[in-house]
Amino acid sequence: MTDAYLFVYFTGETGPDDEAIRFAVTAGDDPLSGWVELGDGQPLLRSVMGERGLRDPHLVRHPHEDRWFLIATDLRIQGRPDGFAAAQQTGSRDIMVWESPDLVTWSEQRRLTIAPPEAGNAWAPEAVWDAEREEFFLFWASALYPPEIAPVDRRIEDSYQRMFSATTSDFVTVSEPQVWIDEPRGPGRGFIDATVVRAGGTYYRFAKDEATMLPVLDRSSDLHAVEWERIAERIGHGQPNPWGGAFTEGEGPTAFRSERDGCWYLFIDQPSYHGGAGYLAFRITDLDAGVLESVPASLPRSPRHGTVVPVTAADRDRLLAAFAKEEPAHV
Repeated sequence: MTDAYLFVYFTGETGPDDEAIRFAVTAGDDPLSGWVELGDGQPLLRSVMGERGLRDPHLVRHPHEDRWFLIATDLRIQGRPDGFAAAQQTGSRDIMVWESPDLVTWSEQRRLTIAPPEAGNAWAPEAVWDAEREEFFLFWASALYPPEIAPVDRRIEDSYQRMFSATTSDFVTVSEPQVWIDEPRGPGRGFIDATVVRAGGTYYRFAKDEATMLPVLDRSSDLHAVEWERIAERIGHGQPNPWGGAFTEGEGPTAFRSERDGCWYLFIDQPSYHGGAGYLAFRITDLDAGVLESVPASLPRSPRHGTVVPVTAADRDRLLAAFAKEEPAHV
């Protein structure tokens, strides 16, 4: 049963503590209001390895065990003079992983290499439970380069981002990566930031098209399929945003269903480089047609590409009780 919602996110790349993971939880079962920033809005998980930065956190629960997994991009942009271009050419091929039995006590950080050797990055990892195969279906974005080209000579303009997939049961070992979305969209541009939900026997996938800088919506009865049916493009374009403008570009979609009203919701990140100031909320009026409308929401301060998941009242109360302090416990 859903009694509240938990939001895990980072806040940007301008401050030294922006690329770390923050938590917020709703006081009730309304995902559009009542958000409480845990730890007084300070990061609850920071990176101690790799690039020492965390972006795009994703939270997923094991359906048969009392265990949550939190995964994130290993990337620090703040203070990096070479910016996003070099991060796609010689960036980390790892993701960072934590696990917890209760959302309060977290394991030590560990890294998991998921991208192939010819990849220049591993961005925005997410995972969904594959009930038919009894394992997690893990996916992320990577740009690929010919193996004969030295990393120092790579240029993202000669490549593009593909979505990859793999499987895992524990986020310790992972299968060989497979290409999942391969749609070149111009020099250096492809698809990133996919998220998946299941309704009935159908999977629905939102992913950022780097040609339009807007999400598309696909569907398939087979999670592992390479060919999905395209339902809609330029999701949300032109709808009002909370900052007095329009939603014209965005990324980092996260989708969930509300038991409160039976509707699906899609939160999309419209950062400053896409003309906004963080997440805005959309209510999906027809999932099979890709029809949605922006709705007013009072969200945490400055959330960037993250995940919203439903939690129970016990989860919420435990989080509120534990994170009055700034740091979580460690096992």
